[in-house]
Amino acid sequence: MYHRYIEAGIYCLLFHFCVKKIVNFDTHHKQNIMKKSFITALALVASTSYAQLNLLSDSNFGSNSIVNLNPGLSGFLSYHFINGKIIVQNFDLSTSSLTDSRITLLGTDGSIDSSFGTGGSFACPLMYGTAGSDDFIHNSGAADMMMFSGKKFHYDGTLDSTYGTAGQTEIQANEVYRKVLPNGNLLIRTTDRIYQLNPSGQLDSTFGISGTIACNSILSNYTNTAFSNNEKFVAFHSGNSVIEYESNNSTLRKMNYTTGNYDTSFGINGNAQYTVGASATIMKFCMMNDNSLINYLFEESNPSAKFLTKTLPSGMLDTSFGSNGRIDLPGNMNGTDLLYAQDFTMVNNHVVIPVMDNSYPRKLFLLSADGSNLSTINGQNLLDTGITTSMINPDDKISISAKDNYLYLMISPRIIKRYVISNNVLAVNETDRTIDVWFVNPFRNELNLITNEEIKSVEIFDKSGRLIMKSRSSKNINTSGLQKGIYIIKITTQKDKIISKKGMKL
Repeated sequence: MYHRYIEAGIYCLLFHFCVKKIVNFDTHHKQNIMKKSFITALALVASTSYAQLNLLSDSNFGSNSIVNLNPGLSGFLSYHFINGKIIVQNFDLSTSSLTDSRITLLGTDGSIDSSFGTGGSFACPLMYGTAGSDDFIHNSGAADMMMFSGKKFHYDGTLDSTYGTAGQTEIQANEVYRKVLPNGNLLIRTTDRIYQLNPSGQLDSTFGISGTIACNSILSNYTNTAFSNNEKFVAFHSGNSVIEYESNNSTLRKMNYTTGNYDTSFGINGNAQYTVGASATIMKFCMMNDNSLINYLFEESNPSAKFLTKTLPSGMLDTSFGSNGRIDLPGNMNGTDLLYAQDFTMVNNHVVIPVMDNSYPRKLFLLSADGSNLSTINGQNLLDTGITTSMINPDDKISISAKDNYLYLMISPRIIKRYVISNNVLAVNETDRTIDVWFVNPFRNELNLITNEEIKSVEIFDKSGRLIMKSRSSKNINTSGLQKGIYIIKITTQKDKIISKKGMKL
C-alpha cells in the first residue's frame, strides 16, 4: 500500500556577517548590492523565493527526539494527529495470531497519555466482516475515532452507543474507502456506488435515493481497503470532488461525490496525466493548496527507478517541473546505493523522502527535491537521521508526515522520531523586519541574546541536526566549548514560542 506524504523546503543561502556594515549579495539578481548598518542575528539572502528549511532533532520529544513504543507493539497500521497529540495504531503482539491491534495516544512530548483508554491505550479487533478485512482508523476527532469497520470509539475505548446502531454503521458490500466530508457526513465509496451517512451514523435521506447514488465508473474490488493507513490518500479537490487513483487500470480521476460522475474535462477525457516516459505506478501523491498534485512513482519496467512529477489542477502534466516534466531520483549518491521508502511529504513546496543505504544494519537518511531538481537539508544532500534498522527493504515500513511545525518519522517496528521544522532565513524583502530575538553574529565564546522575551531554553544544534548543548532560562550562554562553524540555534520562550536561527562561531 502506498500512502502518506512528505513535506520539506530546502534553499540555497549566502551568509555575509559584519557588525557595522553588512553587504548582501543576491545571487538571483547579480551585482545588486545592499548595505545596511545594524547589529543582527543573521544577514541572510535566499537565492530562491523560499526560505531555507533546517530540521532540528526535537529534544523535547521522547528521549532526545525519539519515542520507542512498548515492545509488545509492532508495525504502524495507522496514525493521526489531533491537537498536538498523536494517535498510533499498531499490531498487538500479546494476542495470539495477531488478532488485535492496539491504539495508543501520545502527548505533545511523546509520553503516553494515561487518560486515554486504560493507561494510555486499548485493544481493538484487527479484522472485521466475513472477508476478514483489516480494520484501521480512518478519521480521528478531539474525543473519538472512526474505523473502517464502521465502529466509533470514545477515547476511553468504549463504543459510542449513539452512533449508527449500538456504536457501529452498516458495512456496505465491496467498500473501497471511507472519508469524512467537510459537512460532517461520512462518504462511503464502494466499487460502483456512493453512500452518505449523517453525523449520527444513519443514511442521509436527503442524499440521492435513500442516501445512495450510483457512480458512472467502477473501481476495482480491493481485497483490503485501498486507502487504509491514511484517509488523506483520497484527496479533496475543488467542486465537491475527490481524486481517486486506481493502479489496476492506471487511472487518476476526479469524481464529484454529490453526483457520482467523473469530470471528463479533467486531464484527457477525465484521466489525469501523471507520468512522462516509461509506464509508471504512483506510490503516493500529495494534494497541494492550489489543487495541483505532486506524484511519487516507479517505472513498471524498472521498479528501482523512482521519480517525481507534477499534475496541474486541470489534470494536465506540468512540463516545467524538473526536466521535461520529471525529477529522476538517484539510485546512488556519494557512493551510497539508496533504497527508497514508499512515502513522502511536502513542506514549503519541497519533497522529502526517507531512504536507506545498502549497508547492514541499514542507516536511515532523508533526501529532498524542490520543483526543479534535488536539493539539500541542513546543507546536506543526505541528512543522517542517526537511526539504523535491521529491515531489509523500507517499502511501506517507514512513513513520514509534516504537521504544524514538526516533521515525523514512523519507523517499523515501533520508533517515532520528531524534528522541528526551522524556517530561519528571511526573504530579501524581509531583511528590515523586526526579529524577536537578536544576537551579535558571528559570536565567539559567549552567545548573548538581546530580547524582551522571557527565555525558557536555548538549544544549539550542529548542521546535521544533532543537539550539541542546551541552556535553560538564560540569555547569556557560554559557548567556549563549541568548535568553530555554523550552528542552528533554537530558542524557546516562556510562552512556548520557538525561534530558530543560524549562527556562526568564530
